[in-house]
This record gives sequence, structure tokens and C-alpha cells, in this order.
Amino acid sequence: MVMYATIAKIETAVRSLINERTAKFWLSTEIQAWILEGLEDIAHKTHCLRTWKIVGEDEDGTISAGDIFDEREIRMDSDFIAIDEGKVYYNDIVCYPITQARLSNYDNKWRDKEGKPSEYYVRGDMLGFNRKISAGDTIKFYQIQRAVEILDNVAPFNSDYRLINFRKLAIDYAVSKCWRKKNERVLAIDYMNDYKEGLAEMKELLGIDLDGVSAMIPEDSLSHFYTEAKWPPQ
Repeated sequence: MVMYATIAKIETAVRSLINERTAKFWLSTEIQAWILEGLEDIAHKTHCLRTWKIVGEDEDGTISAGDIFDEREIRMDSDFIAIDEGKVYYNDIVCYPITQARLSNYDNKWRDKEGKPSEYYVRGDMLGFNRKISAGDTIKFYQIQRAVEILDNVAPFNSDYRLINFRKLAIDYAVSKCWRKKNERVLAIDYMNDYKEGLAEMKELLGIDLDGVSAMIPEDSLSHFYTEAKWPPQ
């Protein structure tokens, strides 16, 4: 049996550590909520789940008119956290990160311009471009995604086999919360420290974010290019 493959098995491990095999002081509903919270925290802080995203791939692989907002933006899926590697491909042409403020600083009429996009920005859950975009075109990028919520037999971290050994971190997180509820602060802090050490080990072993590649604000990453030139010509 694969280690901690279900939420029930993780809860059993948590209850073993708090020495309460059946629900008395701690309810199963709250322990499972802390387990889910821990798994979400792990996926978010380590950026361990990465996938190649093609916008519109559920249909024909291209964006539709209904996907486009304000002529130059699309909305990210609900599982999106951040763009990985800092590049977006529009019709297979690479676009580099920028912000709306920086776009306006060198061209206050950029919102009205058409042509091939060369830069993109992230605004909340929206992905936008420095040129108007069109239905039928393709948008592709590597993304950091949230994990699917585990229920019943749904395995943690989208069943990614590389991450099986790290499912145990959710145990430390949930146990810490259990002791916090009982006002056992020393025990709560002890288990939370174990959890944080596990996060650091996880990132090191998986080689995640060695240079801040998957930063929430991509232009802050050392892996992204800086150029004085702007394309297309202004």
C-alpha cells in the first residue's frame, strides 16, 4: 500500500501521534480540515506541482472570443498559482514579463495597439498582453498549480509519485494544529518546526526555486531576461 494514499490514512497517523485513536477531544472533521490545509500550504509554498498549460485545450487548443476580456486578457483557471519559468508563448512566440505600470511608463497608448504580443503581465487571476489578442490564437506556458483536494481515495498532490514521501509533512502540520487547539504551545511549535524543516528539505531535494524561477511576480526572478529594446517597434 502506497504511503498515506488517502486522507483517512493520514488522519490515522495524526491520531497515533496525539494518542487519540477515536474522536473525543479532536473531531475527525477538524483533523481532516487541518490535513487539507497542510497539503494546500505545501503545494503553495514549494511550487511542487508544475504542468504545461495550453489555454483552450479542453476544446480545440485555441482561445475563443468568450475567453478574452478587455481585448487583451484571459482569466486563469482556479488551480493556477503562478507562471513557471517566466515565459508565455503566444502563437509559439515567446513573451516576456512586464507590469501594466511599466507598460504605461513608456507608452500610454499601448492598450489601443494591435499586432503580435511580445510582453505579458499578471493582474490578479488575469493574464494580459501588451497587444490586443484574437480568437483562434494559442497561449501556452508552464504553470504552478494547486493540488486537487483529496477526498475518499483521491491521493495527495495529484498522485505525483515524486511527492509520495512528502505526504507525511501534512501529518506534522495537522498535529501542530491539534496541540494548538489544546493550548499545548510547546508541542504545537515543535511539530510546526518539524513541518518547516520538511518543507525546506522538500524544496532542496526537488530542486525547486533555486533562483526564484517561479516567483509570484515573475520579473523578480533571476532567470528572466532583461532587455532595453522593445518589440514590436513603438
